[in-house]
Amino acid sequence: MKKTVILVCVLLFAFSQVYAVFNDYIPSARARGMGNAYIAGVTSPDAIFYNPACLHFSTNGVTAGYAKGFGLDFFVLKTGAFKYVIPKIGTFAMGIKTMDCEYQDVVLQSEGTYSIAQSFLLIGDVHSELFLGYALNMYYLQFSESVSGMKPGEEMNFGVDLGAVAILHQRTKIAFAVKNLNNPVIGEEQTEDLPQSLTIGVAYEPYEGVTTEINLKQKFSEKTEVHFGFEYQLINNFWLRTGASTYPNSFSGGFGLLVRGVKFDYGFGTHPVLDVTHHFSLGYQF
Repeated sequence: MKKTVILVCVLLFAFSQVYAVFNDYIPSARARGMGNAYIAGVTSPDAIFYNPACLHFSTNGVTAGYAKGFGLDFFVLKTGAFKYVIPKIGTFAMGIKTMDCEYQDVVLQSEGTYSIAQSFLLIGDVHSELFLGYALNMYYLQFSESVSGMKPGEEMNFGVDLGAVAILHQRTKIAFAVKNLNNPVIGEEQTEDLPQSLTIGVAYEPYEGVTTEINLKQKFSEKTEVHFGFEYQLINNFWLRTGASTYPNSFSGGFGLLVRGVKFDYGFGTHPVLDVTHHFSLGYQF
């Protein structure tokens, strides 16, 4: 049975187009509900995982997320992020993202990404502003079975993410984000490149309470992904969301609720072959 679980883990990686460890697992429930179109309009501490420049627009607070990949009990994603503005110093954030493949309380493979980030205003006037941001990531991989083709053990390396977002006339945001700019690898005897990507996106708010966003994401040596998301504030402090994406083709939806500073988000995403992934997050704004 243990070998079966290992095989399923490998198949999941293949079906998800996860050609390497530490790839995109959609760490935000809100983003999942919006088709993962999230690099320009993100307004939560989760910006550390998408575009560190957008941390400037995020509320001070903490958030934690949980998802079972494709509804499977042994394929678990957990995230946490914290953002705070330090007067006269700047906007800072910390984040953690783990993906575990486990069986009978034994972790067969565990990926951990530990991040710190900062965003700051570069230039601005009454009509437009440009913000930059960076994130420093430590990647830690531990595995007890040869799921990834490497020998059982531990590996670690570091990566650098960069991002920018420009605000045009208050309603339009144009952003880009680069993942693993320094081209890190993991492993010693058998190395594996950590995934790199470039994403550009545009978020537009035609009316107050309505947000649309479209992203184009290019992973090196792969086809360009298209992500589209829509969010509508139905009533005060309650949002409905939907979205779609390509490679693999997926449809998504979800909602968000804010009560006395406590934020709850739910999102789901379909898959052309596997079951639906349900994603939950809970946060506090202060």
